[in-house]
Amino acid sequence: MDVEQDKIIRLNLGAGEHEIPGFVAIDRKNGQEVYPLDGYEDGTVDEIRASHILEHFPWETIRDVVTHWVQKLRPGGVIRIAVPDFDWISKEHVNGRLLNAQSYVMGGHTDANDHHAAIFNRESLTEVLIDCGCWQIRRWQSEIQDCAALPVSLNLMGTKRGNEEFTVQKVGGILSVPRYGPTIHMQCAITAFQRIGIPLRVGQGAFWHQVLSELLEGEIEHGAEFIFTLDYDTVFCASDLLEMYRLMQCYEEVDAICSVQSRRVHGTALFTMIGADGRLRGQASMEEFARNLTPVLTGHFGLTLFRVSALKEMPRPWFMPEPNAEKRWGENRVDADMAFWKAWHIGKKTLCVANRVIVGHIQELITWPDATLKPLYQPVMEYDQLGMPAEVMRMTAEEQCAMLAKLEESKQ
Repeated sequence: MDVEQDKIIRLNLGAGEHEIPGFVAIDRKNGQEVYPLDGYEDGTVDEIRASHILEHFPWETIRDVVTHWVQKLRPGGVIRIAVPDFDWISKEHVNGRLLNAQSYVMGGHTDANDHHAAIFNRESLTEVLIDCGCWQIRRWQSEIQDCAALPVSLNLMGTKRGNEEFTVQKVGGILSVPRYGPTIHMQCAITAFQRIGIPLRVGQGAFWHQVLSELLEGEIEHGAEFIFTLDYDTVFCASDLLEMYRLMQCYEEVDAICSVQSRRVHGTALFTMIGADGRLRGQASMEEFARNLTPVLTGHFGLTLFRVSALKEMPRPWFMPEPNAEKRWGENRVDADMAFWKAWHIGKKTLCVANRVIVGHIQELITWPDATLKPLYQPVMEYDQLGMPAEVMRMTAEEQCAMLAKLEESKQ
């Protein structure tokens, strides 16, 4: 089939008997396969509608199928997919509602084609769309009375990424730095934000949380819909900003996204999670971080993206540190950032960590010569607590001569 470049092409995959004006009906019953889509060149289709057809493919081929469909779309083209919502089925079944769960999950088995081979929920279908080249994921409603109009139907649509992905709009960046002392490695922030056209505003003061609050208010007044917060000691690049922005566009139910960053010295991850019992968790399996986003309780402001609409709903002041039970600022106090996340959670706002956005955390190191004059690195905080490393060279003249003699012997 020859396709004219200026002709609008809309495909209704798995159409069955449902005709939609303006759409080309493609169905096995009509002698046409929805995969592969023969007769349509890559980058020529404006819209694809796939209502309750994807679940008929084996789960291990799902990404191949959707990638193929997306490849047929023009940049900026839209794909709309409807599948049975496994979360809805499970919830209704557990609540005792009489429904044909077997048919919803496994297919009606009315003929050889009526078998399901994959299950989906909102999270898994979103992941598929993102991984196959889409963004701006959102829900859609069926314009006809087909399976996509049923309560069991999960309807998600995405836009094929193109050059427009790099046009970041209504996003601001803010950086709070100390009033005195070095502002460590700000060059990466300046370079990254300039590269994709995000204005970066820097505030300076003795109290981090007060400066950050005013910077956030300023971005809101400037009409920002999303705001990046970052620290002066975070190392990242422009692609990290774009990935977080893309994820925020894909997950409309997420209010904030933080990056993966390690704590200084100790190296533990700078986020926390809670279990089913509502208590903080000490461990998590790697399987929980296999997807694009993982829900967390608290994160770090080193590189975090906020949805302004959610921020506006938060009661002020946003950052209010709390002393411990003895009204002192020692152990068990609540710092301003943790107080923020506590209020964020109480306000039922969502926070996720972007598992593929890995950023660095700068720390000051002391370089010591060890016994062989090779460099030995020690964090400043560790030196304050433990003093000089035991491996540092502290020898008499005789011991140094003996060591050098052994080194010479080992070379021969």
